[in-house]
Amino acid sequence: MPIAADSLIQVSIKAETLFTIGPLQVTNSMVGAVLASAILLGASWWFLRGASLVPSRFQSAVELPIEWLSGIVAGSTSRWRSYVGLVVGLFLMILIANWLGVLPGVGTIGLVKETEAGKELVPFVRPAAADLNFTLGLALITFVVFVWWAVRLHGPIGYLKELAGEPRYMAPLMFPIHLISELSRLISLSMRLFGNVFAGEVLMATMLALTTAAIFVLPLAFFVPAFFILLELLFGLVQAMVFALLTMAYITLAIAEQQGGHAESDQGDHAPSGAAQDASAPAHS
Repeated sequence: MPIAADSLIQVSIKAETLFTIGPLQVTNSMVGAVLASAILLGASWWFLRGASLVPSRFQSAVELPIEWLSGIVAGSTSRWRSYVGLVVGLFLMILIANWLGVLPGVGTIGLVKETEAGKELVPFVRPAAADLNFTLGLALITFVVFVWWAVRLHGPIGYLKELAGEPRYMAPLMFPIHLISELSRLISLSMRLFGNVFAGEVLMATMLALTTAAIFVLPLAFFVPAFFILLELLFGLVQAMVFALLTMAYITLAIAEQQGGHAESDQGDHAPSGAAQDASAPAHS
């Protein structure tokens, strides 16, 4: 259905349902997540087919942020090869999902429905991270991975002892505190990403409404949206980087807290001083 001129563009904190498949409700944020995944998979397939040992300028520009982030992860622990794919994958997925929100039509093309407040637009596509379910899902992946590393290195009993802390007679008090601290990572990861992306979506909708009102002031109607689009691109990059680096930090802490782990972490900090050295050295078990 075409968008009516008097339809009201509102940003709902809850993702709107487009249709249902049995018990599954397909929302516009789910469509955004699927599109981001399809773009990422398609770009990876196309890039790998055309990759060469002597990179072109375009290939170097694409590889630069990935290599930079991989270098940061390589300086965390000697086990970095086990989780570098997760960190880089989360970064790329969140980055594409965030940048998808600035494309024309995302959040502005959809169905018009009648509500008590008047006509309201239900967009076909919304940024995936503007839905708390998406960010919570990514945070759950991170949470499970760093708890798995802690249990793998300490054992289940050892991990519980770590949560209990020292001295042991303080365990009844410290265990709930440490448990809440672990769970707070899950909440902070999901809420930080959701809050920033949702705020950006509200900002873009506000700028769209102001631009529509000032359509006859052509310089204002052109430069103001362009400025905020560039700002959203920067914020999308920063939020993807923050989520990825926090994931790396939590996994690094889970690994470094084992007996002798601090020494191992120090070795890992100095080991990847050169990319050629990392490529030739075998992975530590």
